[in-house]
Amino acid sequence: MVFTKLLKTTFYPIVFLILIFTTAINVSINHLYTPGPLKDKTIVLLQPGLSTNEISIILAEAGIIKNPAIFSIISRLYTLFKPLKSGEYDFTYGISPLQIIRKLAAGKSIIHRLVIPKGSTVHEIIEKINKEPLLSGTISLPIPEGYLLPSTYFYSYGDKRENIIDKMRLEMTSALDEVMLKLPVNSPLKSRKDVLILASIIEKETNNDTERPKVAAVFINRLRKNMKLQACPTVAYALTEGKYRLTRPLTRNDLKINSPYNTYQKLGLPPGAISCPGKKSLEAAVNTAPIDSLYFIVDGNGGHHFSKTFDQHNQHKANLKHRSK
Repeated sequence: MVFTKLLKTTFYPIVFLILIFTTAINVSINHLYTPGPLKDKTIVLLQPGLSTNEISIILAEAGIIKNPAIFSIISRLYTLFKPLKSGEYDFTYGISPLQIIRKLAAGKSIIHRLVIPKGSTVHEIIEKINKEPLLSGTISLPIPEGYLLPSTYFYSYGDKRENIIDKMRLEMTSALDEVMLKLPVNSPLKSRKDVLILASIIEKETNNDTERPKVAAVFINRLRKNMKLQACPTVAYALTEGKYRLTRPLTRNDLKINSPYNTYQKLGLPPGAISCPGKKSLEAAVNTAPIDSLYFIVDGNGGHHFSKTFDQHNQHKANLKHRSK
C-alpha cells in the first residue's frame, strides 16, 4: 500500500513532467527547423535597444515567423550568451526560426556600399556621407583637404560616419607611406604634403590612367625649371574653395585672381591639396613618364597633346580650334 501510494504521489507526476518536457522539446525543435511563412524577400530594421519580445513581434508582423511567443522563448534560451543584435536584415523565402536566430545573434546585417569618386574634395565627401540616412553620428571638423582616400567603403545600418572618415584617413596614410618609398632623391617634391598636393592636381587634370604619369612629368619639369605650373584646376579651387564644382569655363579674369592657389600667378606648388587624389595619381607624382614636355592641351578625343616647346603647344591649340569650327 505504501509503495503504491508513493508511486502515485511521486513517480507518476515525475513521468508526467518528463513527458511534458519531452513534448515541449520536440515541439521546439520542430519549430526551430520548420520553414517559416515568408513568401518574398523582406527587409526589416531592428532599432537598438529592442527587447527579445519586441523583436519577435516585429518579425511576426512582417510575416517572417508564425508564433512570436514561442520564438521569443527559444531565442532567450539560444542567446543566453549571445544576444540578438540590432541592424538592418534581409530575410529570404521560407527562412526558419533557427536561421533567423543565428542571423540576428551573429549580427549579419545588410552591407551597403559607399563609393567616393577620385578627385572629390573633402567638402564633397562630407556632404555625401552626411546624406547617407543609415549612418549615425557627426563628423569632427576640420579635415585638411586631400587627406581622405577615395575608394569604395562598406558599412551597415547604425555605423558611425566618423568611422568611415577614420578609415579614409588611414587608407590615405597607407597609400602615402607606399608611394613615398618610390620618391626619387632628386625630385623637386620634398615631403608627403608635396606629393599629395601634386597628386591632387594630376587627379583634376585627367581621368586617364595612362596619361597621369605624363601630366605629372609636365609639372615636375616645370618645377625644376622654376616655371609656374599654370594648372587650371588650382584656379577653380581658388574660386570655389572646394565647396562646389565650377561648371563654367575659366575666364581671363579668373586667371588673375589673387590667391595662393592660383598657379598662374604664384610660383611652385599651392599651399595645400585641391582634391582627394586616388592611388594612380599618387603613384604618378613619384613615378613620372620619361618625357621632357612642358605643356599639354586637350586633344578633343578625351586625351591630351603634350609639347616640349611653346610653339608646338600653340600649334596644337590652333589645330584644336580649327577642328572645333
